[in-house]
Amino acid sequence: MPASIYSDNVRRHKTPPRPPEETSLLSERNLAFLDSLKQSYPNFTFRPGRKFLFRPPKSIYYLEADDNFRLLLLHELAHALLGHFTYTKSLERLQIERDAWEKTRELCELHSVPFDEALAESELDTYRDWVHQKTLCKTCGLTCLEVSSESLYCPFCQKFYQKS
Repeated sequence: MPASIYSDNVRRHKTPPRPPEETSLLSERNLAFLDSLKQSYPNFTFRPGRKFLFRPPKSIYYLEADDNFRLLLLHELAHALLGHFTYTKSLERLQIERDAWEKTRELCELHSVPFDEALAESELDTYRDWVHQKTLCKTCGLTCLEVSSESLYCPFCQKFYQKS
């Protein structure tokens, strides 16, 4: 069964988006940037939330008080533009994130936002760590092969496991 791209988010916060509030924590610069994205991408809805998140098919949530506001907002927009709705294997999730960061690089150039390679790699590391943890053999601790969306195979133990 395909997992939703947003159902197993491994970023800092694990709570659902919050409803919009009356006051905004956005700086004038970030507010102007957000307004320009709303005009450039009218098919998407941008809303404040508890984390940066693309919720298919058209909602993009943002954390107002983040130092990397513009870059992370463009990253979620990249997911939306690439149509990242679901994945079936853990490695697909990592590929989705890599693709989104590459699209983010393009969007940064288009919208005159500096791309932070260290931040992108740090964010990708969270997904690499997540994939690694999800594929460890329950018996020997070595990395298993992901044979389907539900099962793993350990070549060392020669056993199949259901994903947890």
